Amino acid sequence: MKHWRFSPSRASADFVAGLRYQDIPEEVIEAVKKYILDWIGCAIGGAVHPASGPIKSLVETLGGKDQADIIGGTGSNAFLAALSHAYYGHILEMDDVERRSITHPATVVVPAALAVAGRAGKTGEDLILSVIGGYEVLLRIGAAIVPAHYEVFHTTSTAGVFGAAMAAGKMLGLDRQYLNWALGNAGSLASGLMQFLQEFLQGGMSKFLHAGTASAQGVLVALLAEKGLGGAEDILEGEKGFFAGFARQEVDERIFGDFGKRWRTLDVSVKAYPCCRHTHSAIDAALEIGNRAGGRSLKEIRLFTYRTAVGFVGCRNPVNSRQARFSMTYCIASALLRGAPVECHFTDAAVVEKPVSDLEKSIQVIVDDEIDALVPEYWPARVEVVTEDGEKLVAQANISKGDPENPLDWDAVGKKFRMQTEGIITGATQDELIGLCRKLETVPSAGVLVSTVNTTFLKRC
Repeated sequence: MKHWRFSPSRASADFVAGLRYQDIPEEVIEAVKKYILDWIGCAIGGAVHPASGPIKSLVETLGGKDQADIIGGTGSNAFLAALSHAYYGHILEMDDVERRSITHPATVVVPAALAVAGRAGKTGEDLILSVIGGYEVLLRIGAAIVPAHYEVFHTTSTAGVFGAAMAAGKMLGLDRQYLNWALGNAGSLASGLMQFLQEFLQGGMSKFLHAGTASAQGVLVALLAEKGLGGAEDILEGEKGFFAGFARQEVDERIFGDFGKRWRTLDVSVKAYPCCRHTHSAIDAALEIGNRAGGRSLKEIRLFTYRTAVGFVGCRNPVNSRQARFSMTYCIASALLRGAPVECHFTDAAVVEKPVSDLEKSIQVIVDDEIDALVPEYWPARVEVVTEDGEKLVAQANISKGDPENPLDWDAVGKKFRMQTEGIITGATQDELIGLCRKLETVPSAGVLVSTVNTTFLKRC
């Protein structure tokens, strides 16, 4: 079939097929090594969370050939390893995020690459290369379809399966044609409806499953392409393709024309706080207000935010950990009273402490058109308060700590990693994993990242 117009599908497959380590800027490589360490910390923490239980039971039930190690468990086949790791990495709401695409790339891309790394005998350098390929494709597909897509679909899942397929395919050494087939079949398996959200706040776990299945399906289509299973060659732009069915808006295909020129991997945020990223700018604004208030009581608190935030993190009167992580008002109240959020602020007991609960109820939330217009390039928030002595204080944050404009350095990422894995692996293993990620390009076997975790993993749940 002849393609008479630019093909985002072929451009994506061509980029990944031709991507060479020596062509990648050093700053992109350094960023990805941080993302991988950050994801490992998220997955380790998720692996001991009660929400990991159903996936662990599934792996035990299905079994499978020992192709890849699973954090906190034994080896299994590549599909179940990707499913487990992607699911685990999304549980704690600490995985990385990219604003323009509204996706969490690491938790779908890294597990897919790792799942086939051992089978393919790949190195740390190969892992970096494959992850970057997956990120660059995923982030463009996500950016092409939001914000309208995000009103109904969970982009981490729908766009994530493409990134996972490209990462796994690169690890397997697939050529342009085979990668294009993998992309085509990934599009046919893309899924993830936002209907889960209300049930999620009441204890449902579909959100984690979305990440898990996106990664696992990416591995599946890459392995099938390797075996010669063809797929649609114009899955993104085709008349009955992904954009036609999922975009819900006009798609600017030009963003697929700058592969290798603009590295969207650098646009990713590493979360500084253990809650949904849509709360973070509000938290930063609240922290500034708290410092300026100097301990004075606050008579009036108003939060100005954007529509997507209200829809996703608008939970009021939270009564448990999960609801608090998706409550802008709780996060603001906690930040005003306790300072910068840490994990202990999100225990079930901490969430219902009366001073925080009372303050949360007093916060007025307002959708601001000027702030909304900045989305998705920025996810801003403004906090306005009146102190007990009548002073009005205003603080607005357009970017947050950990965003690409204000990135976390290695020390900060390492500190976060230690916090997430404290009591799960030993301090010596923490040191070893940080060291492995910092010099990942020299590591002879990518699979050592998971096997190192398991050397001292304390089985608790």
